[in-house]
Amino acid sequence: MKKWVFVIGVLFSSQVSAQEILEELNLVFPDRILTLNFEAQPELLIQAPHHFLVLGETRVPIDLQGDLVQENEFLKLETKFVTEISPENLHEFLKGSSILRDENFRKTVEIFLDEEGEILFEGKPRNGFEVEEENLVSLINEAFLSAKNYVRVPAQKVFSEVVVHPDLKERGIQEIIAIGESNFAGSSEARRQNIIAGAQKFNGVVVNKGRTFSFNNILESVTEDDGFVKELVIKGNKTEKELGGGVCQVSTTAFRAAFSGGFPIPSRRNHSYAVPYYKPYGLDAAIYIGALDLRFNNDTAGDILIQTFTEGDNLFFVFYGTDDGRKVSLEGPFISNYKQAPEAIVYETEDLPLGEIEEIGASHDGFRAEWVRRVEKDGNLNVATFASDYRPWAARQRVGTKVSMESPE
Repeated sequence: MKKWVFVIGVLFSSQVSAQEILEELNLVFPDRILTLNFEAQPELLIQAPHHFLVLGETRVPIDLQGDLVQENEFLKLETKFVTEISPENLHEFLKGSSILRDENFRKTVEIFLDEEGEILFEGKPRNGFEVEEENLVSLINEAFLSAKNYVRVPAQKVFSEVVVHPDLKERGIQEIIAIGESNFAGSSEARRQNIIAGAQKFNGVVVNKGRTFSFNNILESVTEDDGFVKELVIKGNKTEKELGGGVCQVSTTAFRAAFSGGFPIPSRRNHSYAVPYYKPYGLDAAIYIGALDLRFNNDTAGDILIQTFTEGDNLFFVFYGTDDGRKVSLEGPFISNYKQAPEAIVYETEDLPLGEIEEIGASHDGFRAEWVRRVEKDGNLNVATFASDYRPWAARQRVGTKVSMESPE
């Protein structure tokens, strides 16, 4: 990438190599530390041109705002390229990490019972952090220049107010105690349908005090009668279509609520490879009825009520209960054991013309992602590491072998 200027009618370029950047940077929030790993997510970085007016030995920064400037004997310019954070991609990363508050959500949520005793919700909670993003971008770029690997994020945590039916309040359901969020942008219509059908099964579910939540027991089945359709799932070394493909988006979001709420999690497994839908990596939960389950224990003083809903490309799990004073802090993801994806696996098929190639599955690099969770409760501190090992995954391609029988003209 180069920045061009005109020097007395002649096209001229001035370029300086970018400075060395740390492999990762830690963003310090009030209750968590979020790590940006630039090897795993290079799209977070950009090469930005910085322009200077040259006055003898002095360099004065100027903003050209993208314009070409004609130099002369009195006006000399110099351009240096500097590695900076991408404001747009940082915003998307924070959004996908359940960090940013959604301005469209109502401030108050009402939970009531209808005549048949069914639990109903009015409103969608406001959650996450109010982040001064422009200020954060400046702080990150300053950290690059000074080789600092920690940045304290200018942010304030926000939760919605909750109005609860008295009968539910007696059971300890009175406030938001945890929220899980994931982003499924780019999903097919079939995958979206399965996410919505799966999430509906958990809306209004109550986990009684002292009991264990089992994702599969509530999901129970993924049939067409339940509204599920066929979509891709990971099975061993293959990716193939089955009813309910995409339901792991639902289990992942449930896991994130339990994880951020500080609940004991006796059963959870990551996916075989790093699925792009589940960034930040290390916070996914694979499920398969009869084989893989997600479980967490309700160790609070009351029942927990679950609300699920989608808003745009985001899925939410909201836990309502009683705040018992526990303090939860999260750190991660710490990326290690990075391995490049192997060469593509190619299948021959007569469904395509000779030599034509169709990609039926993308490649994924392998690595380990670790999160450290600290839960302080009743004077006791529990520190646990949640590790996810993602194996390198080759792309799957089909190559055509069908020979045309048409005679040459």
